[in-house]
Amino acid sequence: MIPNKPNRGSAPAPDHILLSICGDTKTTIAVSWRTDCSVTGGWIEVRPEGGKESMRFDAVTRYFRSDIDESNLHTARPYGLTPGTRYFYTVGDSTHRSPEYSFETEPENLTSYSFLIIADEQNTEPFAAPEYRPVRNLLDLALSRCPDAKFILTLGDNVDNGENELQWNGLFHGLDGITQNIPFMLMTGNHDNRGFRVYEEGRQEGKYYLDHADSFDYQFKEAYPQNGPTGYETENYSFDYGNVHFTILGVNAYETTGRWALNDLRNTDRTWKLAAFHYPIFPVMPEGVGGMYYGMIPEALDAGRVDIMFAGHEHSFARSYPIRNYEMFDRPSEGTVHYILGNSGDNGFASNAGKVWHYNFYPQEERNSMYAQVDVTPTRLTVTAYLDDGRTVDRFTIDREHDEIDPPHVPPVYFDTHMAFKGNLLELAARGISARPGDGTVFVPFAVIAQSIGTEVIKEPGRVTIDLYGKRAVFTEGNKEAVVNDRPFVLYTPVFAGDRGELYMDANDIGAIWNLEWRFAKRNNIIDFDYAEEDFPLLRQPPKTK
Repeated sequence: MIPNKPNRGSAPAPDHILLSICGDTKTTIAVSWRTDCSVTGGWIEVRPEGGKESMRFDAVTRYFRSDIDESNLHTARPYGLTPGTRYFYTVGDSTHRSPEYSFETEPENLTSYSFLIIADEQNTEPFAAPEYRPVRNLLDLALSRCPDAKFILTLGDNVDNGENELQWNGLFHGLDGITQNIPFMLMTGNHDNRGFRVYEEGRQEGKYYLDHADSFDYQFKEAYPQNGPTGYETENYSFDYGNVHFTILGVNAYETTGRWALNDLRNTDRTWKLAAFHYPIFPVMPEGVGGMYYGMIPEALDAGRVDIMFAGHEHSFARSYPIRNYEMFDRPSEGTVHYILGNSGDNGFASNAGKVWHYNFYPQEERNSMYAQVDVTPTRLTVTAYLDDGRTVDRFTIDREHDEIDPPHVPPVYFDTHMAFKGNLLELAARGISARPGDGTVFVPFAVIAQSIGTEVIKEPGRVTIDLYGKRAVFTEGNKEAVVNDRPFVLYTPVFAGDRGELYMDANDIGAIWNLEWRFAKRNNIIDFDYAEEDFPLLRQPPKTK
């Protein structure tokens, strides 16, 4: 036993009470809570509104040892409930019971309802007892505006370090009174997947990221559906509510996750398909890694015909055109809208920029928080993003009956082949210079792209040298061999001179030399290159020597 309990540590009285969807939402619900190890079991007592008789359901109890505490985790799943009914409940054992809270089961034949979304609500202050005050204030506002919201969906980074329980104690403390009365559907982000081996005020050492969200998966195993891919069931799950199917994706094992998601999406007959993945497939961070590096996940979205893909991670807002196979379209039936929600914890951290894919963008560098409200009907789905000061960031509606998005906005279709790097169009740097599609490839003046992203380029008559991501390559006009880090490199296609005398290379050669991925959006006439890391390619100014 731990001799000295930490601040907000487990006690005999139930805390960390969490409502969640796990099964048929018309007749069942999951309720989880925590106690110290002196309490070895527990149950939930449930009674319908207006009723006097309570039903008892025993909990599954599991021992949990974190980095700072030992506790027992309890989850009960009341079943056989009446659809469309409010129930009141308490949890605990015969000695220690919670106050009374309530939940409502899904009505029969529900086709119109609302739910809320938050993202990146992690908070670290004060260190010993994080308050999570910004997201609490935000949800108080959201629920006052939408009191009939059926549940809250998070988009990951719920805490700053998911392997350190101090953070989860802060989150549950901050959301006390909310997680007990409305289902709270957690999704993992990279911060939920990491920890510090030494996590003390003024001393954080040994930061690590896991290939499996160990603490998250263990804590919430009984709270969420266990229908994800083998070994990753809790961080990946799906559920239905009304006429909507939700596919929730974790941040690990992209190939495994993608294969599961594809099968999950193909096997639903719900009117709407919504997915959520912490990392944006089409990011706003200038250095952000795109969907080319997320295994089968983009393929699953396309083949599964997802209506909206929700993401977080970047602490800024953006919404894309409908996209399928990296091509941008007008109508919702032609692709998936990729929706990045800004941060919900007043914790902006980076300067971002809208890219070629984005219909709308807001950098969220002001000190504020953001949430989204989703309103579902049989033929229309409306998403509205709000700031905590009441301003509306974005509102759009997918009209399935007319196959339209309102407000309408036509995506770009270019006459000449435009070039982009990580979604950033070159524009001024490439004025009068365009790429040239070929048979199974695209020929690009890559030196122009390299110049535009700030790396070293040396241009000489008939020759160009590009130093990027640790590789220095020399290309010579008319030659089918380049020199890469002083070694010969055989090219697919000889180098040739094109627009304004710039030297053109095969995109496949560029990809092979610098380990870049590229996609050509034929409909929009854009080639985009991406690099697997978030390294900055800027050529640094050398310091002045004395």
